[in-house]
Amino acid sequence: MAIMLLNSANFSDHKSNQTTRPRGEEHAMRPIDVRSVFMGPLSLVILVAALSLSACKTTQQNTDEAAAEGDGGETLVVAADETIEPAFTEDPDSIVIDPITGLDEPAYGVGAPLAKRVALLLPLSGARAGLGHDLLDAATLAIFDIGSDKMELVVADTQGTADGAAQAIHQVLAAEPDLVVGPLFAHGVRAAAPIAQQAGINMIALSSDLTVAQQGVYVLGLAPEDQIHRVVAHAANQGHLRFAVLAPQSIYGQRMAVAMEEAVARYGGQVTAHAFYNPDGLDIADAVQELTAYPTRQADLEAQIAELRQRGDEISLAAIERLEDTEAVGVRAFDALLVPESGTLLRQLAGYLGYYDVNPAQTRLLGLASWNDPTLIREPVMNGAWFTSTPDTSRDWFADRFVGAYDSEPIRLATLAYDAMALAAALTSTGSGGDFSERAITDWRGFVGVDGLFRFEDDGKPERGLAVMEISANGVIVVDPAPTAFDTPAVSMLVAP
Repeated sequence: MAIMLLNSANFSDHKSNQTTRPRGEEHAMRPIDVRSVFMGPLSLVILVAALSLSACKTTQQNTDEAAAEGDGGETLVVAADETIEPAFTEDPDSIVIDPITGLDEPAYGVGAPLAKRVALLLPLSGARAGLGHDLLDAATLAIFDIGSDKMELVVADTQGTADGAAQAIHQVLAAEPDLVVGPLFAHGVRAAAPIAQQAGINMIALSSDLTVAQQGVYVLGLAPEDQIHRVVAHAANQGHLRFAVLAPQSIYGQRMAVAMEEAVARYGGQVTAHAFYNPDGLDIADAVQELTAYPTRQADLEAQIAELRQRGDEISLAAIERLEDTEAVGVRAFDALLVPESGTLLRQLAGYLGYYDVNPAQTRLLGLASWNDPTLIREPVMNGAWFTSTPDTSRDWFADRFVGAYDSEPIRLATLAYDAMALAAALTSTGSGGDFSERAITDWRGFVGVDGLFRFEDDGKPERGLAVMEISANGVIVVDPAPTAFDTPAVSMLVAP
């Protein structure tokens, strides 16, 4: 394998400009073909060093300035084709060797003529650099797990912006990649995808925004629309037919409402209520009151009590006594409620839902994978709530791998980068020389990664095998397991746990 860093000078403010490999030989990964632990010292040879993508040669200072502007930078390639003694610089765990300076021309393909080149576009500088480096760590872990000498990785910095993504795709195209993985954000995908398509290169986008999906641009992220369809299907199978949506007043919130309408219609139900709140959360009490028709139902209660008092008989007085502990009367228009929110705002919404008489015994709350949060158990209204999740088994295995390699817990999105690299490696191993075509990417059998079963439709949208979880007083439990195959067994991309 080989790893090539473009514009590595950009990354120095956040991490070393070296790609970090898993710490210690005892943590080296098992190749997918032999399923055994990697043995012996890492074999490395430099193929290309000090390659500038600009037309002229520069000093290191000028290269750093150009890299900061996205106009060029240093490229360093290392590969596992031959065995030499690695000349590690500052970090003994790095897979990047001291650069050999003075090469005027690139030497792409030297020593590995049959290797397929995969470009990885991540935000390695700017406000989201920390996230980008975490994903790069996961991608690196996948490469060491797979141990393939058929794939070279080209890494470029998108800076977390649309302009940066456009610059990054132009940079990696100079390396003639066979596949592009990334960018992470939808605006970056929109900027980079047309350039990749013009070059005839397919893209595995790490975004979860289905609006960027199209033929040749395949969305790998866990799309909320998929999650909504899964949890609504389960709810409908359990007898829920009247649904409501409580979502932010935003493009995202509108997308969730549309997805809910489509999913509910597909499974024979009806969306009977909507309410939207400002994403800053300042008006969530008003939104919950609107959704639950609480003022109207409270007024109905007061009217009933007034009428009973006028009657004044013993039966009426007994009814008043029963109603005094009731805050509102009447039946809500829904028995299942989607709340596509997370974190602090979700907990605030849960508090208001309970305050305004949403009872988990009468109304089932529905959510997304972000609800896999142990603190939600403390919210009474969340008891019995259902949400979607990727399978836990492989994710737990991945987390152990990551902690063993980097001495830190992986972020939730880390599995996305791992699966993307595993998918690229699986495609590299397809046929006699690898296959990154639409036919191979949209294999109807699908693939199995850390985040479970998935496949791509012809229009670039993903289909995932998701589980449905329930929040209970004793923790989160599986109420509907994730499928392990579509129509036939999927292609596994994992080293056996």
